[in-house]
Amino acid sequence: MIIFKFILDILIGVAGFIVVGLAALGLGVFVKWIDTFKVLPDWMISMMLMVEQAVFLADVIGFLFLVWMSLMKLIREINQEYR
Repeated sequence: MIIFKFILDILIGVAGFIVVGLAALGLGVFVKWIDTFKVLPDWMISMMLMVEQAVFLADVIGFLFLVWMSLMKLIREINQEYR
């Protein structure tokens, strides 16, 4: 049961990672599409692409934090179970 909760935590994290990652990818595709019309200055396009990368980086960091915290919780529960 302990391992099941750990796997469930990770699967929920993966689902969230995918949703936010797809949003960042969608933002990048949208910005590149807008750039083809040449209606925005280059600095604005660059800023929007940086926002896309920042969202993706925050997503990765959040996912790694979730995995770390879930692993620490698993270790603590296993330790308490077998004392």
